[in-house]
Amino acid sequence: MYKELEAQIAYRGISKKQLAADINMKYSTFLTKMSGKSKFTLDEAVCIREYLKEDIAIEELFKEN
Repeated sequence: MYKELEAQIAYRGISKKQLAADINMKYSTFLTKMSGKSKFTLDEAVCIREYLKEDIAIEELFKEN
């Protein structure tokens, strides 16, 4: 589970479904990755960070808790 990523998504008031659609990822794949059952690739992490317009380091945004 990525608590910081969850927090940033909630803070911006966007849904996970919308984020997944906007970055061209299947919603089910996004949920699998958010749950920690699968890992985000570096390209996906960079894309999400840019989508969120967040200045936080990728390591912090995708830190597993």
